[in-house]
Amino acid sequence: MVLSDQDILDFIARNPGSGRAEVRRAIAPKGSETTIWRALSRLVNEGRLEVSGKARATGYAIAGSGIVRAHLATPYNRRQPVIYRPEFLDAYVPNKSFYLSPLDRARLHEAGQLVGVSIEAGTYARRILERLLVDLSWASSRMEGNTYDILQTEKLIRFGEEAAGKDRKEALMILNHKEAIEFIVNSLDEITLRRVDLFAIHALLSDGLLVDPGMAGRLRANAVGISHSSYRPLDDAVAIDEEFDVLLGKAVEIADPFEQSFFLLVHIPYLQAFVAVNKRTSRVASNIPLLKADLAPMSFLTMDDGDYIDGLIGVYELNNVALLRDVYVDAYLASADKYRFLRAEVDTPDKAALVYRDFVREAVRRCVLVFHGVRPDDLMTMAANANIPLEDRKTVVAYVAAQVRGLHEGNVIRYRLRPEDLDELQRAPL
Repeated sequence: MVLSDQDILDFIARNPGSGRAEVRRAIAPKGSETTIWRALSRLVNEGRLEVSGKARATGYAIAGSGIVRAHLATPYNRRQPVIYRPEFLDAYVPNKSFYLSPLDRARLHEAGQLVGVSIEAGTYARRILERLLVDLSWASSRMEGNTYDILQTEKLIRFGEEAAGKDRKEALMILNHKEAIEFIVNSLDEITLRRVDLFAIHALLSDGLLVDPGMAGRLRANAVGISHSSYRPLDDAVAIDEEFDVLLGKAVEIADPFEQSFFLLVHIPYLQAFVAVNKRTSRVASNIPLLKADLAPMSFLTMDDGDYIDGLIGVYELNNVALLRDVYVDAYLASADKYRFLRAEVDTPDKAALVYRDFVREAVRRCVLVFHGVRPDDLMTMAANANIPLEDRKTVVAYVAAQVRGLHEGNVIRYRLRPEDLDELQRAPL
């Protein structure tokens, strides 16, 4: 019987602390105890599961960032040298394997949904471009040791003002980020995760920063090293080329935008596909699936630089994504909180607020003074009687309901109501 690693990991993620017998009953009731034990032992040795207790009290849980932290406690020059393992990428099956747990993905989707009215996909990205240019350019450059502060970055991007006393390469790094982000946002309808797209992003980010300018937007053909790590990436040009195609082939199939985003953050640096600027490429590219899905972007503003590097070393040396995953989730939740409310500032007014302004006012007043709450069926009848086109009625009624739910004593004047009129209002959800 062939056991699926992902089935085991999914079960343990839902049932942390489960023992061997529980895993066997749930995943492979007809499998032998020896088969289950070997599968669990291998996942522990690979750093994907952690074990607690002994003998019959032994329990398993998804390996956390503590394993990476414990590994990093040993100085890098005393850690066992490791090489690129194609098995790490090969084991990932899009939409069956997941680096982000169901709970993490649910939290990220909830945080990434942008407040305000619905607008055409991609429109939001263009509206917040000016803010994203500064935030992501500064944060990603900072993670490479750039010493510009965020105000200096904004002056450079908006007015072309270089900060005094800084290396000009720092300004170039920031402006390269600006070009790459603009390229993504302006090409959002067409851009995917093809070779040409990743090459373009790398070329823009590395422009003027490589010893050999011909390596911008091109896969490397020589060996590279990783600072403060015992990891040695592939050094064969043919193998790098093949692995890059496998990486992109898997990435493009991933349906969940957050899983796709995180997958890029893991595997582009792990492969070290380019001679340099791999991490920057992964950070900028990781926003493609988010922006295409009309989700709040990942600005990396609050990501701790040290934790990010430690998380990557966990990927390099252990193929363990736990610490990097924790860093990604925490940073995105903070980033999304800023951008979801920024959307409320840039959204265009809802059609209902303009075209059906008189109807909305009368409907809100009736909800307060007559219905004492939101009655969807009655509102639909009102909309029909007011000759609102059928295709607009549901949206208009939803807008009225949102206005009723947002009423308080400080804003009732908008609907010619008094604060005391709200006393009997039941703000029932629509």
